[in-house]
Amino acid sequence: MTIDLEPFKKLIKQRCGLILEGLGEEKLATVLAQRLTVTKFGNSAEYYFHLQGSSDEFQELVNLLTINETYFFREVEQLHLLTERLVPRLLMQREDNQPLRILSAGCSSGEEPFSLVMALREKYGDDMSSLFSFAGGDIDTQALAKARSGCYNEFSFRAVGPEIKARYFDQDGWVYRLKDEIRNRVEFQEMNLFAEEFPVALHGCDIIFFRNVSIYFDTPTRRIIQQNLASLLKKSGYLVIGTAETIANDFGVLSLIEEDGLFYFSKGQFSAPVPAAAPVFDFSRYVVSKVAAPQQCEIPELPFVRSSPSVTSSLLTSEVVAPVVASFNPCLNVDEVQQYCREKRYEEAMAMIVIQLEQNPGDTSLLLLKAHIQFNRKEFELAEASARQALETDPWSIDAFVLLGLAAKWRDLVKEAIRWFKQAVYARHECWLARYYLADLYRAGGESDKARREYRGVLQLLSQSTVPDHGIKVLPLGMVHSELRFLCEHQLGKLGNQRRIARRK
Repeated sequence: MTIDLEPFKKLIKQRCGLILEGLGEEKLATVLAQRLTVTKFGNSAEYYFHLQGSSDEFQELVNLLTINETYFFREVEQLHLLTERLVPRLLMQREDNQPLRILSAGCSSGEEPFSLVMALREKYGDDMSSLFSFAGGDIDTQALAKARSGCYNEFSFRAVGPEIKARYFDQDGWVYRLKDEIRNRVEFQEMNLFAEEFPVALHGCDIIFFRNVSIYFDTPTRRIIQQNLASLLKKSGYLVIGTAETIANDFGVLSLIEEDGLFYFSKGQFSAPVPAAAPVFDFSRYVVSKVAAPQQCEIPELPFVRSSPSVTSSLLTSEVVAPVVASFNPCLNVDEVQQYCREKRYEEAMAMIVIQLEQNPGDTSLLLLKAHIQFNRKEFELAEASARQALETDPWSIDAFVLLGLAAKWRDLVKEAIRWFKQAVYARHECWLARYYLADLYRAGGESDKARREYRGVLQLLSQSTVPDHGIKVLPLGMVHSELRFLCEHQLGKLGNQRRIARRK
């Protein structure tokens, strides 16, 4: 069944701001096929008509499209900023005895807002209940249901030391249940960041955490979302964005502040920092180990992050991951790491990869999987560095060529992307995946004849009784033949319409 993705992409963009291009478009095609099967609509047009009028079905679709990658005490240095800088300053400035209101926007399954509660509970003890109120908001209703339950598995604790787990959770087999004194502190609300109006309970915030979410939106949408979040802040409020995102979100909507090597936004006039006081608690008890920059090789600095010893690298080191994976099999093979990647368990997979690369630093498969994870985190420069390292061992790696092409494509380096995909096709003519991405780049650049040739070449390869091996051995790209055929036919149809319109003119 042929599905025209364009109306669905426009509807999703219009309602919640999500941009679905490239790999996102492929995921949309898969999800739509699933929903058509479940809802039993005869065709995509009927389903689209139903989707426009059914908020419940639209919510089901969005739940399947959103990504929920989170864990407790993520980017712990920002929690230290909260407890030692932002909160003391706001408490000193209070003109009434109302509790400070803290919101986790895009809270997913609740690990972030509960981390905020636990950090402030450690700092202020029993006074926490009267000093603060907490809220979490997310568009994914299934993630919110998990957050409200307060039940988590071992994977959510990959950065947490045993003392915190023992203090705030009750273990029930493989499940850890958050104690009611913490779970009941957070009020969860459905929250569409792109909406024109927000629930009353989310207004009047003193601090908003909005971390590792903005990467899923384009620049105009991020600006609108930041304006929306600013409207939820009090006049003296703060907005905290992920360490690798902050500078890219400096739109002039709020004032960008740098303090202790970290960045955040202030709505009101910035006052002088509160002198640092001795922490009431030691943050080392929260996490397995302090995240540090890797020492084995020089890694390019992440885009938009100024060099500072206080800013963490997203690349894990053995010092960090060794305790994290203590409960896992240290001899994990490549197939198992690939499975973790398919399940989007990227932090867990990366931990395994880093440990094994210490023993086998030139292992091409591990380097490629490392690059794959970095690419999915949108750390394109790091992904490119890892893929080039893999090429040093295997100069004809189709996986590396394709991944380098994708990294260049997502950075809008069109000529470089085309060069890498051409290299993959030169090395293996049957690499229909590289030819598909070549076709997409030609189409976007207005080279319709080249695009049609490549799309047809992909269809010819995929129409054979036995589909040729594309040469990709390691990367778990998850491209289904039927989906790719549909995408090629869809684009060829659009190119054909454009040609007929041009002839009429």
